[in-house]
Amino acid sequence: MNTYSLKDISNYIGGNLIGEDRRVSNFSIDSRTIDENEVFICIKGNKYDGHQFIEDSLKKASCIVSSRDIPKINLQNKSYIKVKDTYKSLHMITEYIRQKSKAKFIAITGSNGKTTVKEMLAHVLSDFQITFTKGNLNNHIGVPLTIFSTNQNDDYVIVEIGANGLNEIGPLAKIIKPDIAAVTNIGYAHIEGFGSLDNTAKEKYSIFEYLQNDGIAVINNDDNYTKYISKKNKIFFGNNINFKKKLIQRAKNFPYKTYFSDISKIKEKEFKIRHKEINEIFTLRLNGDHNFLNAACVISISLALGLDIDFIKKKIESFESVSSRLKIHSIQNNITLIDDCYNANPSSFKAALSFLSDRNQKKLVLMGDMVELGEDTENFHTEIGNYAKEMGIDEFLSIGKNSEAASSVFGKNGHHFNDAESLKSYLNNNIESSSCILIKGSRKAKLEEYVDFLKKRK
Repeated sequence: MNTYSLKDISNYIGGNLIGEDRRVSNFSIDSRTIDENEVFICIKGNKYDGHQFIEDSLKKASCIVSSRDIPKINLQNKSYIKVKDTYKSLHMITEYIRQKSKAKFIAITGSNGKTTVKEMLAHVLSDFQITFTKGNLNNHIGVPLTIFSTNQNDDYVIVEIGANGLNEIGPLAKIIKPDIAAVTNIGYAHIEGFGSLDNTAKEKYSIFEYLQNDGIAVINNDDNYTKYISKKNKIFFGNNINFKKKLIQRAKNFPYKTYFSDISKIKEKEFKIRHKEINEIFTLRLNGDHNFLNAACVISISLALGLDIDFIKKKIESFESVSSRLKIHSIQNNITLIDDCYNANPSSFKAALSFLSDRNQKKLVLMGDMVELGEDTENFHTEIGNYAKEMGIDEFLSIGKNSEAASSVFGKNGHHFNDAESLKSYLNNNIESSSCILIKGSRKAKLEEYVDFLKKRK
């Protein structure tokens, strides 16, 4: 069990400890789940202010971190740390815990695929003692919660970092100080907050600024923004990295180490990877060619950690798909349902359409809105409708204000629905047997409703 001195914590964060020094085991921002020997940090959110729950928290918590005085506290068995800013203190406490850990920290970000990479890497490392980001706890609050959950005997800690705009990743990377940091790719996710792909690249690559001195940056070489990365030890992964490009990358990165994980598709779900003297074939259980790159990212991280290629291969090939990411279901009447409704942006939508286009069935798409695309929102949705037509998709269904542009430009067999009931009625009566339907949209579109409807209908 982790234990920390309140006095040491208070000194580190510049607070004033009121009450006795105690040993505490964990930290929380949720008064409903606080336990004995834990510290409750009063964070002010959009809806609630943690200071409102001090009285409830004191029933169990050993200590409160507060920006206010706590007059009703019993200082014989409870303590509190008075600070100016509890949010800043949250991050400083996280930094303190990270410094006490002997584990190797791996930080992962990117426009697409970061959760798949995180989950796949956790599977590869599952024989070790690990802590990794649960769900989508990858923001300025989620990252501290992940690090709070670490154990003193962890071998590895895997932290996913997300961002909706500028100047979000760097401060979190500063806390994590990763031994290995990876950027899965640069794409249009949350482009409204970033403003441009160049800004997206600068933001994502800021994760490398706080690498340990001997740390390794893992980079998608298919992206064209590497000019924004300073000299570090690097592994580039990507499709058919040519000899000239390798020479240029090595020259630019001198005197640091530069390696390459060069992949090439063999057939569906099977690819070859070359890394130094390694030349190995992997067969995935995941759908979609984009997962070759996700796997290559994980393989590169694993090799950077010093793992044996045979061990890595066994783990990668036994990894199952993450929920709602190109998850295939066979339902009644020989209909194939592709559930990819976890999230969507133009890049990931095109990847899903490319996967659908290879199916030897009548091909349908149900699209929900993509969000946070800024002033080009309509153009991005139109682009998806055109791309679906180019890829030979037979029918295009849409629901949501912005998605209508996609089904409209698709033309014949493009259908837009204004409400759930009319869409469900259409799905219930018009999907032919032996068809394949892809369901994809951003989280806010809540398309799981239609996945469940199709799976349950008779």
